[in-house]
Amino acid sequence: MNIDVETLKGLLLQKGFEKVFIIERTHGCLLLLGRLREIDVIIGIYLGLHSIYAKIIESGEVLEPYWRCDYMEYFPQGLYAFSQTKNLEELAQTIVTKTEIILKRALSKAKANQ
Repeated sequence: MNIDVETLKGLLLQKGFEKVFIIERTHGCLLLLGRLREIDVIIGIYLGLHSIYAKIIESGEVLEPYWRCDYMEYFPQGLYAFSQTKNLEELAQTIVTKTEIILKRALSKAKANQ
């Protein structure tokens, strides 16, 4: 996979993530675990023919044994982030934006359950 992992991790940290860890790296996928404020998310990065995209899922939605590239792609929950030009800066910003949406949903869900 032609993704500069360290550059992507650095961009995510620069844009607000507190921590970013590599969970799995396969030929067609990079799976990361990241923390943005109060939420941990699993980020699957996939390289298409003309774009690079990510699927972002709140980590609590998936049991840990299933934190694998082959499972995450087909998991029905989560949000997608795209970069049509395969630009890591653009992808990182979109990942942060989508993670903030997931965070807002989680916080409103927690308030509703109180």
